Order: sequence, then structure tokens, then C-alpha cells
Amino acid sequence: MNAKEEKRDRIVKLAFECRVQLMAYAYALLGDYSTADDAVQDAMLTVVKKYDQFTEGTSIMAWCRSIVRLEVLRIRQKRHKDRTLVSRLLEDSIDQAFDEYSSTESSSQDVRRRKALVKCLSNLTNRGRLVLQGRFAESLSYEQIGEKVGMSLEAVRKSLYRQKKQLRDCVELNVRNVE
Repeated sequence: MNAKEEKRDRIVKLAFECRVQLMAYAYALLGDYSTADDAVQDAMLTVVKKYDQFTEGTSIMAWCRSIVRLEVLRIRQKRHKDRTLVSRLLEDSIDQAFDEYSSTESSSQDVRRRKALVKCLSNLTNRGRLVLQGRFAESLSYEQIGEKVGMSLEAVRKSLYRQKKQLRDCVELNVRNVE
């Protein structure tokens, strides 16, 4: 699989993890479950088509929600419904409520991830911890880490890869078990 396909798969997976919240958002805007489901499905198709427009590191939820909102507007235009000032204010209020909810949820997830990371760091070997500390806390080069810990350059690379993978897997497992 090439890098482009990996990015697409990663973004689509993240987008589908937001599906429940996107359904709630679409339903709040449309007031009809079936139509909201259509809007979210169409939005997911757009995500698959336009994944390359997503900037990694930004909020996937915000990006998907903007796509859902465009789908909702498209559905409303199809129905020829006039948007009154009241309905626009209501939609803006819904947007704001979802923003507040998302930031609260994101913050609590960050706290869970930090706690899991601390727990997972304690599972590493002393040497593994020294390698990670050298690279990320002290910003040492691979050569400098090797000299400090007594490892070859290749051993440092392999160790960093293994330690990061072990930490990532451990954190994900711990976060999922808490949810």
C-alpha cells in the first residue's frame, strides 16, 4: 500500500469514528433520522473523495461536520425550504453547542491519553526509556543516544521503532478500555 492509500485509509477510519456524533449533528439540523442518515452517508462519500484536502493534525470532527453541514444545505435546497432567520440562528446555536461538546470531549480524551502514557511508560525497560528520553526529552541524535546507552546506530533505530510502537499500542489499548 502506498502513502496516499495509507493516508486515505487513516482519514476515512477517523471520519467513521465520528459517525455517531455526525448523525446527532445532522439530526439536530434536519429533525428527521432518515434524512440525517442520508446526509451523513453522502458526507462520508465526500470524505473518501476529498481525503487529500484534509490537513492531518487538525480536527477531523470539525472537517467532517462542515461537510455534513454542506450536505444538509444541499438537501434543504432540494426541498426548496426557505431558511428563516430563526432557523439560521438555531443552526448557529447547534454548531456552537457541538463545538463546545467536541472541545470538552477532546480535552477529556487528552487527559485519558496522558494518564495511559504515564502508565505505559512504566512498562518499558530502563534501556528503552533511556532511548526515548534521549530522543524526545533531550533531542539527541541517534549517534549520541548510541554513545550514551552503549548501542549501535542501527540498534538505536530499531529500539526507537519498537518502543514507540509498544507505547502507541499500550496507550490505545488503555484508552479503549477506559471508554
